[in-house]
Amino acid sequence: MSQSQSQGKLYVVGIGPGSQDLLTLKAIEVIKSSDYVIGHTTYVNRIKHLVRGEIIESGMGREVERVKLAVKLARDNVVSLISGGDPSVYGMLPLVVEYIIESGEKVKFEVVPGVTALSSASPLLGSPISGDHAVISLSDLLIPWEVIEKRLRHALQADFVIAIYNPSSRKRAGNLVKALQIVLQEKGDVFIGIVKNATREGEEIRILKATDVMANPELVDMNTLLIIPSSETLVRNGVMYTPRGYSRKYRLVEDGKESDRDDDKRRVTT
Repeated sequence: MSQSQSQGKLYVVGIGPGSQDLLTLKAIEVIKSSDYVIGHTTYVNRIKHLVRGEIIESGMGREVERVKLAVKLARDNVVSLISGGDPSVYGMLPLVVEYIIESGEKVKFEVVPGVTALSSASPLLGSPISGDHAVISLSDLLIPWEVIEKRLRHALQADFVIAIYNPSSRKRAGNLVKALQIVLQEKGDVFIGIVKNATREGEEIRILKATDVMANPELVDMNTLLIIPSSETLVRNGVMYTPRGYSRKYRLVEDGKESDRDDDKRRVTT
């Protein structure tokens, strides 16, 4: 053990979207100092080279088991429970907090924030997320589809830029189609930002109309993040961006130097 029995501690560690360059210094420090590192195999593989203690891996659907084991080990050891992106955003932290509160465990824990998929994907497209926005997951493993559909529809009606997590998988391909149908009903055939494997090997960036995404659903999987625009989002010269409103207050471009205003010009990767 690296600490005495009375000094056990659980770290819930966000390891970012995948690139080693986006792993925080704090995350590296606690992973190296941990007696145990616990996580989904996919995420553990990304930081395995940093681990000096014992690694405990498991697959999808074993989240409760991982949390219970991490809390148990953290009574007497330093433990890092690994979560992709940020542990608060569709990550392991909510389950950790719920379990500790409901079980009455007295374990000490600390959260190490991580760069989210949203934060890494948006700048790859340009700057579609620049202010108020909504984040919605299409996974109905824990949330009923009726609730997801209601949230998506209301977010579209409120004119948020929307980041869509977990848009599709082999078992849930139909959810993507249903979501795109809602987008078409509420927004029309808008451009959608598509980022797959952000900052990781196999990174792909596309900007396509909603109907084009529906016609090519194989472009979207669980490693993809979609960005649905607001009414103010623009697509020009292959860049998707949402102005924050500075042009309403300041003169950004001198007369005679306006940029190309053709919204149909865009980058489309096939």
